Amino acid sequence: MNTPKKTKPFNPEHGPDIRNRFKGMFWGLVVGDCLGSPIQFMPKDGHPHITDMVRCDTFHTPPGYWTDDSSMAFCIAESVIRRGRYDLADIADNFVRWLDEGFWSSLSRAFDVGQATRAAIGGIRHGSLKNGSRDSQGNGSIMRFAPSWILNYGNPDRTILYEISDLTHNSSVVRETIDLMADICEAHVQGKRTTTASIYQTREEVGNSGWAVSTLQAALWAFQSTDSFEDGMIAAVNLGGDADSIGAVYGQIAGLYYGYDAIPERWLAAIKDREKVNELIEQFVTMKK
Repeated sequence: MNTPKKTKPFNPEHGPDIRNRFKGMFWGLVVGDCLGSPIQFMPKDGHPHITDMVRCDTFHTPPGYWTDDSSMAFCIAESVIRRGRYDLADIADNFVRWLDEGFWSSLSRAFDVGQATRAAIGGIRHGSLKNGSRDSQGNGSIMRFAPSWILNYGNPDRTILYEISDLTHNSSVVRETIDLMADICEAHVQGKRTTTASIYQTREEVGNSGWAVSTLQAALWAFQSTDSFEDGMIAAVNLGGDADSIGAVYGQIAGLYYGYDAIPERWLAAIKDREKVNELIEQFVTMKK
């Protein structure tokens, strides 16, 4: 594999409030993934109403087990922590480890792997760090967005966001979606509620597919329709469809706005290997030179 250029280590000068927001963003991703997984692939109103962690019969996982959304985010964070800097090739290698060995999966193997992501990892094996095409418009890049955005925090250049996205979804439509999500995050990290309006006005209108545009807009609808992390998350995951990724994206934008302390303890307590996950997230959000 060709080794890309390296960039300077992650070194945001952030205080406790910003760290709480970062932690809320990352944990929000994990919680949304785990809550939505059991009703993934089900019609909007053709599933049990989710308010707590339950078993996922599709993948035969107990309550609180995460899917590919969190696994790939963990792969990004682990690389940055271990290497002490941003190394795109190493992140790509972690994606291969996840698919081949179950690295940072909640099971002993990778599961719930999207077709575009599986194909892209095949490209990574052959040395490509830019995979996909205009047709690869799935939500794989935004479902795992938190570590990329936190890593890039304070840098007006979004190259890192694009490069990590391009590992699996090299698409102009996905890049536009990343830009919009980054704009939302930049408002929320300051405690300012985004003024960007969802294209969806009512729940009936909300799309729940795996399309990147629809996923972000669904998460934005849930955020704008509620006034607490919990209520918004329940609204997001109960849209069904690609519920784990809608929940993960909602969890990121809402967790950054409301902060870690707003995430219900009962949800956090149910996450598999909570202490291990929390150690990874804590190390990542507090990294210094």
